[in-house]
This record gives sequence, C-alpha cells and structure tokens, in this order.
Amino acid sequence: MPRIEADSVAEHRANQHDALLDAAEQLLLEEGYEAVNFRVLGERTGIARNSVYRYFTSTDDVVAALCERDMPRWLLEIESAMAAAPDPAGRIEAYVRTQLELVAGGHHRLAEVLQAAPLGPGARARIGALAYAPATVLEEELRTAGHPQPDVTAQLAQGLVGAAVRLLHNGRAMDEVVAETTEVVQRLLTTAG
Repeated sequence: MPRIEADSVAEHRANQHDALLDAAEQLLLEEGYEAVNFRVLGERTGIARNSVYRYFTSTDDVVAALCERDMPRWLLEIESAMAAAPDPAGRIEAYVRTQLELVAGGHHRLAEVLQAAPLGPGARARIGALAYAPATVLEEELRTAGHPQPDVTAQLAQGLVGAAVRLLHNGRAMDEVVAETTEVVQRLLTTAG
C-alpha cells in the first residue's frame, strides 16, 4: 500500500488530485492536448496509472476539472479589483481591465490551447459554462444598484469582454481596448437600466 504523506486520507487525496491537475496543466501548455493521458500523468506525479482513474474518468474530465479549478482564482481577482474601486464607474472599469490583464498575463493560455482540442460535448459544456462565470460578479454589482435586469445585462457585458479579448489577441493596445470596452459596457448598463 502506498505511503500517505498527509495528516488524513482526505488531505492525501486532495494533494494527489491537485498534483494530477498541475501535471495536466503543464502538459497542456507545453505539449498540447494530445500529450495528456493517464500514463503520462501517472509518470509525472508518481501515481500509478490505474489510480489516476480514482480521480478522473477521462482526459476530458481532467481538462474540465483543471478549468473549473482555475475559475475561482479568476473571479477572486475580479472581485478584489472591483471592491478597491472608488465608485460604480470605477468598478465597471476594474471588471473589464482585470479580465483583460489576466488574459494578457497568460492566464488565458489554457483556454487558447483547448479551443482546438478534440474535447467531447460534456467537457465542452463544462468549460463553456465557465466563460460567463465572471458575469456573476457584475450581476451582483448590478443587483445591488437596483438594476432591473442584472442577469441578462451582466451576460451581455461579459460577451463584450470576450470580444475585447479577441481584440487583444489581434494586437490592439491594452489601454485602448480597456477604454473602449469600458465605455461600451457603461452604455449598455445605462441603456439597459
């Protein structure tokens, strides 16, 4: 029986789970989706290949879990930036800027790698659901301000941020994209309000 190097079995399993996700992320970013398989994950983590199945059902499951693990960090960055802003306009600008800075800082590389991956519909659905998760942060801001349709408006605003990401990838300057996107989001919020 393998030695448990944690205070509890639950902690050991959590550590193993995280190690597998870390190895999967490294493989995805360095070698692409095709390099991720349970044999290689086991080799990289020292976990027997058949034991990897205790944590994940497939490569798609590993990839989706990796994306799900990273989203709370992304949301925390957005929430923190918005909380530090002095007024509603500043919070909207922080909402836009933080996401674009995360993208520019490389935190979006995983999503870029996975766009061309041959993921199954279940994994695509799990990952796709995360694309609009940041809208929940804006939705709460709008709800607090008494906006009549916070959910729909926040989703539309997040769609604009997604379009801004594509502008960044096409070489547009960060400050320019942030300013233009913030202006359009502000107009959306005013018009929809």
